[in-house]
Amino acid sequence: MSPVASSASITQPSFSFPLSLLGLLLSVATPTLALAQQSPIDPNWVQQPRLPDLPPLRNQSQLPETMQFRLGQTLEHDSNIFRLPDSSTRQADTYGVTTLGMKLDKRYGLQRVELDVNAQDYRYKNNSSLDFTAINYAAAWRWNLTPRFVGNVTADRSEYIDNSSLVQSTGVVNHRSEDTQRVDGEYELGSAVRLLGGVFDRSVKNSGAASAVSNTTVAGGEVGAKYVFLTGNALAYRYRKGNGEYGGLPVTTLPSRHFSDVEHEFSFDWIPSGSTAVQGRVAHIERKRDETAGSEFSGVVGRVNVNWVVTGKTRIEAGVIREISSYQPSAIIPSYFVGGRVYISPVWNPTEKTAIRLRLDQGLRYYKGTLEPGFSGRRDTLSQDGLSVEWEPRRNVKLVASLAYDKRSSTIQNLDYKANLLGLSALVKF
Repeated sequence: MSPVASSASITQPSFSFPLSLLGLLLSVATPTLALAQQSPIDPNWVQQPRLPDLPPLRNQSQLPETMQFRLGQTLEHDSNIFRLPDSSTRQADTYGVTTLGMKLDKRYGLQRVELDVNAQDYRYKNNSSLDFTAINYAAAWRWNLTPRFVGNVTADRSEYIDNSSLVQSTGVVNHRSEDTQRVDGEYELGSAVRLLGGVFDRSVKNSGAASAVSNTTVAGGEVGAKYVFLTGNALAYRYRKGNGEYGGLPVTTLPSRHFSDVEHEFSFDWIPSGSTAVQGRVAHIERKRDETAGSEFSGVVGRVNVNWVVTGKTRIEAGVIREISSYQPSAIIPSYFVGGRVYISPVWNPTEKTAIRLRLDQGLRYYKGTLEPGFSGRRDTLSQDGLSVEWEPRRNVKLVASLAYDKRSSTIQNLDYKANLLGLSALVKF
């Protein structure tokens, strides 16, 4: 699990991006609002069960083209860009994010190729030292050797500003990037039983030395089995093992840089009705360090997500999440935290051209292991809420207005913060 995502970049007293029609076009590279891309809502917290969406907005009809381009612009105001606790030191700023993206989805016989790439240029009005450009992508080859033997080759990269992962509110901004490569396959033994297998390579990098989530690289593999019922519901088990390394540590800490993960995961897909889908996973993970006989941490993680189409115009998404993650505030202090989150997100389409989305997200984190002096017993309460309105005035053009609230309350002094975000966005597809 990764902490909260936000945004970043900055410039001179005047904006360098044009405030023309092009300058109005939103920077959301997905059909969701600016809130989902720039706000403190973590993109990795939720993976919704697949279920037919509400009747689409008038301009969201499926396009016949296999290639699509996106051009967008977001303008957002953040009341506390460095997530500082003291109102006297907080800095507000306004920044713009210009997005250029391309999406490809094409079939070649039984094979399918998908590619989604976008470049996002962040520019702040008053803090040009935070300006940066992120290149994000998701590529996939959905291979099919026989009707019984199918799988995926995927690669994706995501870069964003991660304020909440800071050990302390130090007045700096952390750039977090996540890269994943994966090859997996599924072989159908019979009408219900599938054999599963795959290999993966993941890495996480942070630009800030104060990041609570360590730089890591992990490579490994998994095996398992899945049972698919006639109703379409499914149960699966996977055994996963990986070997990794903490990056950015001094050479003197070399014995403690390496670790191994062992995970036993049970997952399910359940569709109790035509309007409801439930998806979940429960896993026990154990991480061991090379220089110790015991594990650095171990425990149960998981999530349950529900997607419920209430009426023809209303949908509710909700979920519960439990997490465990490494927490390494310095090169010589390996620690970890455990936490839980609950969220609910209703979506309402009052007309065929508009959508209103609300997001309420609450969580707790308990910090354990070897902590810094004075940090014993640390507990954080997280609140990340948002409201957005989408409007499609013309085909393939979307305008979004969003509000977000990000708050952390900690038992440790000077780790509290509050931030309000106001965003205006536009996106054009062609």
